[in-house]
Amino acid sequence: MRLVSVKGPDGVSAEVAKLAFAAGVDQVTTRRLTVRHSDNRETVRDVVDVDTSTPKAKAFIESVTQATFFDPREFSIVVRQPRSVMGGVEVRALTKPMTEPEIDLFEELWQFSHITSGFVGRILIGGVLLAYGIIEFKILFLIAGLLFIPLLPLMLAIGFGIWMRQFGLAAQGLFALVAALGLLAVGGVVVALLTHPPMQYTESNSIAAGFLISLAVGVAAALATVDDVGRREMIGLAASSQVAIIPVWFGVCLVFGFPALENLPLGKRGISLVLNIIAIALASLITYAAMRMKSSSLAALTRR
Repeated sequence: MRLVSVKGPDGVSAEVAKLAFAAGVDQVTTRRLTVRHSDNRETVRDVVDVDTSTPKAKAFIESVTQATFFDPREFSIVVRQPRSVMGGVEVRALTKPMTEPEIDLFEELWQFSHITSGFVGRILIGGVLLAYGIIEFKILFLIAGLLFIPLLPLMLAIGFGIWMRQFGLAAQGLFALVAALGLLAVGGVVVALLTHPPMQYTESNSIAAGFLISLAVGVAAALATVDDVGRREMIGLAASSQVAIIPVWFGVCLVFGFPALENLPLGKRGISLVLNIIAIALASLITYAAMRMKSSSLAALTRR
């Protein structure tokens, strides 16, 4: 379910309301607001409010952003997700969960891709827990560390950004991912300096198995993000396990020394890491394409 509020120039509410009805919305609320600016100017704005199902909200937003009268410098669109909307619409139709508006996912992935103190702290703490779990082979520490590490949105940002032609988002996701991998390696070095060898965790997948698992993770993750009821937590854990362990292992090995691994030598581990990242990003891109996420919806909103 979505609450959509479209604010535009005075006199535009009738045109916006027509687009809402064409998208299948049964009723809209219109109002006029007086907006006061910092330079003491006052302008009158029309606002159209719609509460409807997620698919209809998506169609409505797309029609507004592609309308001939739409100008992102004059319009603003606010999308909210309520817990419930009672009355006026059949519950079965109202609660249909797919597919989310493109702008929802676009801004969510941007939020996750910023490198902030919180981002750095979560990655380092996750890397420390993961490193200790690797050294002592403590499963609970491994799981706890993986839960702290938000790598999945960064890889989704790459796939989504490329498909939607929002290359700034894709570049930011890639930059944040590289920074996260570096922080994970630092976490491994720190824990290794405070402990002692040997490293008891020696498990690893083959390159082919890791690539196939990552493809499945990418598809599942992308499907979860376009569905209001998609559960992303466990998918995020699976994605982190495919990507996060290798840089932490590398950081630990910088201190302990690199063991002779017959099943997956150092060079192949690096190749596996890169291929897993590519697989998740590529699978998400293909999934977003299959779900008909439209780049035109964002092109108008991000045009300045």
